[in-house]
Amino acid sequence: MQQLQPSYSTPFTRLRVSAADDIIIEEEQSTSTFDHDIAQQFTIKVCTSTSCTNKLKQAGIYDEFHTLGEVYAQAQHAKLEKSMVIEDSGCQGNCNMGPCISILHEDYDGNIGLEGMTKNEQLQRVFMNVITSEDAGRVWSCVENAITQMTEEANNEDIE
Repeated sequence: MQQLQPSYSTPFTRLRVSAADDIIIEEEQSTSTFDHDIAQQFTIKVCTSTSCTNKLKQAGIYDEFHTLGEVYAQAQHAKLEKSMVIEDSGCQGNCNMGPCISILHEDYDGNIGLEGMTKNEQLQRVFMNVITSEDAGRVWSCVENAITQMTEEANNEDIE
C-alpha cells in the first residue's frame, strides 16, 4: 500500500497525490449548493490600482491580478463564477491597507459590510490586506455566508 501525502487543494478539485507527487490517486469534484439567483445580486470588486499591486510586489507576488484570480478561483470552485460579477476596480480609498476587496449588493447603495469582516473592515466596508489564498478564502467564505443567509431568508418568506 502506498503512503499518501496530505491533500492539496486547487480551485477545481481536491487531489491526493503519491509520495512522488506525480500520480493522482483520487479526485473529488465540488458541486454548487448555492442559489444562483441570490448570488447574482452580488458584485465583488478587487482593487488593482498601483498601491495595491505594489503591496503584492512587496510580498513577492508580481501578478497584478493575483488577488482577483484568487477570488475568481474560489467562485469557480463554488460554481458561482457565472452567476455573479467579479471584476477589477480602481482605488477603494484604503491604499495603505491593500489589496482591498469591496462587495456590493443590488439592493444597497455602495459597499456592504459582511459578517466575518474585522472591525476596521466593517467601518470601511472593504476587506483589507487580501494577499494570500487564505485571505481570499476568508473573503469568499463571508460572501458564501451572505448568500446562504439570504437564501434562507428568501425560503422562510416563501413558507410564510
